[in-house]
This record gives sequence, structure tokens and C-alpha cells, in this order.
Amino acid sequence: MTGGKIALLITGIVVALLGLAALAGGTALLVLNHTARDSAGFFSTAAEPFAADSYALVSDDANVGTDGPDWLFEKGRLATVRLLGSNADSSREVFIGIGPTRRVRDYLAGTAYTTVRNFELDPFRADYLRSDGSSAPAAPTDQSFWSASASGQGRQTVTWDVRKGNWSVVVMNADASRGVDVRLSVGAKVGFIFWVGLGFAIVGGVLLVLGGFLIYFGVRRRTEPAGAPTLTAP
Repeated sequence: MTGGKIALLITGIVVALLGLAALAGGTALLVLNHTARDSAGFFSTAAEPFAADSYALVSDDANVGTDGPDWLFEKGRLATVRLLGSNADSSREVFIGIGPTRRVRDYLAGTAYTTVRNFELDPFRADYLRSDGSSAPAAPTDQSFWSASASGQGRQTVTWDVRKGNWSVVVMNADASRGVDVRLSVGAKVGFIFWVGLGFAIVGGVLLVLGGFLIYFGVRRRTEPAGAPTLTAP
């Protein structure tokens, strides 16, 4: 086997392996996109318990694409977030809101609130950081800075198209009373998963075929043309 054929064979194997990996990854994303979403198209967690003896539960600052192009954040193009929550005491109203982090911090300044730093799902565990204060906040429903919010008895739904900026989720009792005890589910609808999966699958298929051709030509034996027949004298 010549050096050129060895190079073709090695290149073909590498290309075929890359194609196989891309095809497998794309197929996995397509299957996930088809089977793991609910009827509204969201990937969601189960309703998990979050509780604190302060006035509010607040998420960590979410810094969303401040350096990204504006078109990526139009009309939920990047993602849509959905929060489903209810008060553990069904007779009490819950408030769920998403607002600019700076405005949220100003609103809660001087009050006791609890930041949810992180949570794990299996098994469920949440890490909290308490901020002390001596004042009571005004009712969250009276604030005008919320980008999306809902309040009332029973399960409340907040749906928010992801936008540029720094954002925080706030969960409180609707009357701004102390002691928050809620069940909360977090979901996301990510429209580009299908197209990413399809793209990986197509590219993987093309690379797999290309790698197969390179391997074929690398191991193919060159056939020598048959020589002209020799004539013998009688």
C-alpha cells in the first residue's frame, strides 16, 4: 500500500468517525425535541418546593446575551421561559414576577429576602443565601417594572420571551407578607433545538458518506490491464 493510499485511509476513518459522532448527536437532539417536551412545547421540571422565612425568594442575576445581536432576542427567537407556581397554602395568593435585576434589588433593598443560588433536581436540593433587612417591602403587584408577572390563588403561570439584559425572578406572597412557601416548576421552549439537531444529522450523514468514499479508495487495489497475447511460431 502506497503512502498516498495510507493517507486516504486514515483521513477517511477520521472523517467517518466525525460524521458518525455528528449524526448520533443530531439524532439525539431530534429525539429529545420530539419526546421530552410537553403539549405546549416546553421542557419543564416537576413542581418543586421552595421556601424561606423572608419576604421574597429571588433568583441569581441572569445575564442574558448583553453582547449578542438584537435580532436573536426578537419575539422569543432565542427561548421562552415559563414559570408555574402556587402557594403551599392554597388559601394564600402567590406572586411571580420577572424584572430587571437592578430594579428588583432596589425594590427589595432594606428588606429580608432570600436568593436561590442553585438547585439540583435528582434528588431536589436548593442552596439559599439570606440577605437581612428591617423593612417590609411594598406589595409586588403595585410595582411597574415587571417584564412579566402573575398573581392570585392556585397555580399561576408566567410566560416570558427571553430578552437582552440582567434579569431576576421574584416569588412572594401577593400581599408582601413574610414567609414564602411555594411549589414552582421551571420550563423553557427552545425553538432552535430542532434545527440544530437537523443540521448536525445532515452534516454527519454527508461526512459519513465522504469518509466511506475515502476509505474505499484507500483500500481499493489498482487492477493492472491484461497484457497483449503473445504469438508463438508454429
